[in-house]
Amino acid sequence: MRLISRTFTDPIVYGYATGRVKVLETKLFNKPRIERLVQAEDLSEQLNILAETDYGEFTENIQTAEDIEGALNKYLAKVYNFLEEVIRKKSIIRFFRTKYDYHNLKVLLKTKYLGTDAEKIWSYLGLLDVNQAREYIQDDTPDKLPELYIADVKEAMERFDQYRDGQEIDIALDRGLYREWFKIACSLGNPFLKNFVKTAIDLANLRTFLRAKNLSRKDEFVTRALYDHGLIKKETLISLYKKSLGDLADELNATPYKTVVASVIKEKDKVDLEKLDKEADNYLLRYVQRAKLVAVGPEPLLGYIFAKENEVSAIRIILTGKLNGLPAKVIDERVRDLYV
Repeated sequence: MRLISRTFTDPIVYGYATGRVKVLETKLFNKPRIERLVQAEDLSEQLNILAETDYGEFTENIQTAEDIEGALNKYLAKVYNFLEEVIRKKSIIRFFRTKYDYHNLKVLLKTKYLGTDAEKIWSYLGLLDVNQAREYIQDDTPDKLPELYIADVKEAMERFDQYRDGQEIDIALDRGLYREWFKIACSLGNPFLKNFVKTAIDLANLRTFLRAKNLSRKDEFVTRALYDHGLIKKETLISLYKKSLGDLADELNATPYKTVVASVIKEKDKVDLEKLDKEADNYLLRYVQRAKLVAVGPEPLLGYIFAKENEVSAIRIILTGKLNGLPAKVIDERVRDLYV
């Protein structure tokens, strides 16, 4: 299957933005710099290392876990502001920012039903007015939300009312996110992005399947929790749920995910869930790294956005780990691969 499609308009539409991004890619964190952060003696030394980079203006006053989250969110906002200046295709920005809207909707619904502290964990990187959305959700008036989110929020509310399980909120809203991602990818007509979405859905489905196995969830849960539009049909996974993990590995042996699944299955039909998350994230990263081979087009832009978010995630893990007194070896094991 061809992953990359070129058109004669690509240099016109994406030429300037791609050129800017190719320069910025040279400043992405590499393994030695990440290793310096991991091996730093304490948080103060880590902040000195970050002061040498463009993170410095955001991280200099960090003292708590909340400070870390706030600083890194402000940094990502700067990245998105730059991209909005250089990218003409606003749907590419919307593709990445929409996920923060769905994250916020999850948080607001869980605040309503479960009493979580929303303001500490919501994001300002989305396109949705969070304070207004909070008002609509608290007042049980989801019809006042932007049309894109109404049906998904209603489904999440109905699912929670029926099952009294916060995970049902995640399932309903993630379904909406993946549907919107797939819609945007199809509208752009770009095979690379479309296959990115399909791969992300497959990995989400495998995570759900394997977590459910570990927890011995009923098969009806898996039936309603899996998503459409992946490369692996959800019906295939549903049919395998009552079988062993060995059967799953055999079924996926001819797919790109055989190594991911085989590497996380432990003895007695159990799964190493922490390793599963890392392996899945690294697999998606390896897919996105193919964007570096494209000279001009949307692929390098998507690759750069993904790379920055991946880099921020690594820095968050490292700073938080050091703040919590974790040994360098443990922190290093949790850090995902890098784009460069």
